[in-house]
Amino acid sequence: MVNGNHNLGFTIGNNSSNKFEFVIPDDVDIKKWEYVYMNINNNIIIGRIEEIISKSELMNDTMDFDSIQKYTSNNINDSVNVCLSTILGKLNGDYLVQSREIIRPGMPVYMANDEILKKIFSYNDDESLHIGNLPDNNVNVSLNINGLRRHLAILAQTGAGKSHTAAVIMEELLKKGASIIVLDPHADYVFMKKNTDGKMYSDNVSVFRTPLSTGRYTKNDIGIVNNFTIRFNDLSPDDVKNIMDIKENYTNLNAIVDDIYKKMKGKKDLNDFLETAEKLPPEDYKKIRGRLTFLSKIKEIFQDYTTGINDYLGPGKMSVMDLSGMDQFLANYFSFRVLSSIYDVKLSSEFKYPVFVFIEEAHNFVPPKKNNDISKMIKKIAGEGRKFGIFLVVITQRPGKIDADVLSQCNSQIILRVTNPSDQNAILESSENITDYLMNDLPSLDIGEAILVGEIVKMPVIVKIRERETMPGGADIDIISLLKEARDELKKMNNPEEIKKKNKDLLGEL
Repeated sequence: MVNGNHNLGFTIGNNSSNKFEFVIPDDVDIKKWEYVYMNINNNIIIGRIEEIISKSELMNDTMDFDSIQKYTSNNINDSVNVCLSTILGKLNGDYLVQSREIIRPGMPVYMANDEILKKIFSYNDDESLHIGNLPDNNVNVSLNINGLRRHLAILAQTGAGKSHTAAVIMEELLKKGASIIVLDPHADYVFMKKNTDGKMYSDNVSVFRTPLSTGRYTKNDIGIVNNFTIRFNDLSPDDVKNIMDIKENYTNLNAIVDDIYKKMKGKKDLNDFLETAEKLPPEDYKKIRGRLTFLSKIKEIFQDYTTGINDYLGPGKMSVMDLSGMDQFLANYFSFRVLSSIYDVKLSSEFKYPVFVFIEEAHNFVPPKKNNDISKMIKKIAGEGRKFGIFLVVITQRPGKIDADVLSQCNSQIILRVTNPSDQNAILESSENITDYLMNDLPSLDIGEAILVGEIVKMPVIVKIRERETMPGGADIDIISLLKEARDELKKMNNPEEIKKKNKDLLGEL
């Protein structure tokens, strides 16, 4: 395998224990991010090309255009092509270990073939999740399921493919029989019950929506839709305060709600609560009237049944909690109910299977220095959940606006295109596995390309995320097609025949 390959080039210059340079001929077809190896004392040393430089001592920046044109027209060229590479490690079986070999100038460098790459980027079937392939060939790249035990962050700017990537991981986990909970603020994952051609993908995917949900779908689109409802009688005064967005430091409003509960004499349902509130002293009723109006607007949420953990948690079951249409504080409350219930059953060992919790738009649920119920619960799961079998996948387009402790607890990251400097700094500070070379590559990633680092992979790798098997939910508005429709509509409206017809219809009505 090693000795039969022709070498790409030879090492040159000053090489260290983690970097080396090698020169290549002009006719070699090689690209940035590709993998190479050296055979040193029968040890396979793997490297990745981080930069390719072409330079010339003769044609340098002191020469003018005409002089260089004369050289090139006479085929005078002393250029040299140099690859700058990072040493990733020494191949030991199917794994990489630290390399301590001396890299001397003049050593041959070879292109890493598919056999080597498959060893590096694959796991056995039981522990692997197929995520995609290397950008420049068809070598599959897999994630290690065990790497998710230390939590995962999917980070990308808007439109780079973070929701697509999350859905691919959900699909792979479903195939392994995982229990999955998805907090979905924009109804991005509600169509995952169907595959891309509209046929049934999995009976194990359920969607839970509230009367407030704005996700554009019906039962005909995705099959059975479950209602997430609450029995008002099951709520404590603190629950009602959370739903009404009454914070702990709102002393007067807290006291008013407590007073309403003391005075309730009927069924202790929503109507009883509202009717009792109307009998408050006018000055108290005026203070809380706006929040009572809000309760009335969302009254359809309060039904005769409280959706419980047995409805949305089960072995091999994926439950998408459609939180669209909710104000953030209400989404926080519903999410807290779900996550706290999961935490309790895992803490008590009532549910023995691992639970994977995907939190879309995570920066809204656990921003820096926030200490509300949902933020505290997510922090608790990030810090302790792995002990009980709860594993987080936080998804965000603003890594700079998510709690740094939660982000740093995610020992693995899938990072798609990120150009915002503050977000790049947040990523760099949260991960020990990100190198300067990888950070510099973030803005140049194409849509759907990602850097994988941490315990989910054997070594950092840039991968092209595979196509989804399930139907996507939310998507960017197609501006071009809508503008074309607008032009067609305008043309139709200004058509003389259409104007004559409208005038005739108007006269007929008169």
